[in-house]
This record gives sequence, C-alpha cells and structure tokens, in this order.
Amino acid sequence: MKKTLFAAAFVLAASSAFAAETIKASVGHMCCGACKAGATKGLQSVAWIDGITIDNDVVTVTAKGDQKADLVSLTDALNKAGFPAREIMVSGPVTMNVAHLCCAGCVNDLKTKLVPNQRLAFDKDKLVVDAAAKTVTVQPEAGKTMNIVALMRVMANAGFAASKATVAAGATTSTK
Repeated sequence: MKKTLFAAAFVLAASSAFAAETIKASVGHMCCGACKAGATKGLQSVAWIDGITIDNDVVTVTAKGDQKADLVSLTDALNKAGFPAREIMVSGPVTMNVAHLCCAGCVNDLKTKLVPNQRLAFDKDKLVVDAAAKTVTVQPEAGKTMNIVALMRVMANAGFAASKATVAAGATTSTK
C-alpha cells in the first residue's frame, strides 16, 4: 500500500514538474468568432505558444514543452492583433530584461518611479534591479497577486521597457 501511494505521489510530482506553462490574460473586447479568430491568428506568430483557448475576454496560452513563456512577446502579439492585455495577474516573482539599466543613475531612477506607485501590488522590499545582468525582478506582496501588465506599462512610461519577462517556476497566472 505504501509503495503504491509513494509511486502515485512520485508520478503526480513528476508530471506537474514537466507540465507546460500556462498564462492567462484578460483583454478588453472579445465579442464574436471573428474577434477570437483575429486574436488566435496573432498569437500563432509567437514561437513558444503551443495552445490557445479563449473564453469570453480571457485568453489562455500554453507554452510548448519545456519552453518558458515570455509575457512581453505575449502582450506584443495581443497588441498587434488589436486585443491589448488589460491584466495578467501573477502569484510569484517575475524577472524582466531591461536594456536601459546602463548605470547607477538608471537603476535609481527606475526604483524612484516604481516604489512610490501604490497601484502596483508588488513587494517593494523585494524589488531587485541588477544593472550588470540588466534585469528587474519583482514579486507580489505576500499572499497576493500583481498585475504584470500594469507594471510593464508604468515602466515603459518611465522610459524602461522590458524586452522579456518570465514568471518564476511554480508561480501561477490568473485574471480577476
């Protein structure tokens, strides 16, 4: 009996460890089949996307095999197709590549633009800006989710556009 339970637990853990990453994004308008077809066609251009489902205004994409989902390419494809993402709620850390982190002045400027913004529900004490790696890592406040679309928009408006954004392994995405 113990061996059967152990084997079942192992199979479940192994299958979830290799499960393809799924991202959910809400968009503002998805009223008919033509809208769904347009969004689907736009998303098919993203190399890492394997599966696409659309339910009302929620677009769910699944990454191919062990490929990492990139939130920047996802939001760019939705924008180009005419369906900008309003929110992608994440439960764990997100690391973004940001080329415009060339010096301490850039790092400090980015921090001063992000930290006081109360609408962005990320843990200000865990904000990591690494100029050498040209990355910014943010994570939600404990027990909460954060809208990464809103965060990327604030960063872009401040002059710091993310070229890539990946969600940490084990984190989930949702819509409100």
